[in-house]
Amino acid sequence: MEKLAIHLALHGVLILTAGALAGLFLWQSIVKNTNREDWHLLHASSTSRGIMLIALAAIIHLPALPSWQITMLAWLIIYFVWTSVLAMLIRAMTGETGFTLAGSPANKVVHILYVTGTITLFPGLLLLAIGLFKALAL
Repeated sequence: MEKLAIHLALHGVLILTAGALAGLFLWQSIVKNTNREDWHLLHASSTSRGIMLIALAAIIHLPALPSWQITMLAWLIIYFVWTSVLAMLIRAMTGETGFTLAGSPANKVVHILYVTGTITLFPGLLLLAIGLFKALAL
């Protein structure tokens, strides 16, 4: 579990770094009065997602699950974090929201990243919840 915790913490730090860099672009967009909402979304969301991964690193040893399920839940959540951050980065750079699978190639990529990330998040969280409930029962 220690290696998995290190992976989670490392990905959390990388995402926090992306959020900090997005904050610089947010500042630039505020000064230039351009596209600040999308940069704010990226900055705030990356920060919260990075903290979430670091918090998960601290508790990843707690769920009462087989190690393969704990590993799966961690990587499902890591996948969600990276896909959503990449989608928000493309959105901030292009203005494409990705709300539908139509339009420009950038819009389609944003949509696919959001959808695939969201789909992986729920099984990861479900496994985490099951493992924590089982740990309570022990």
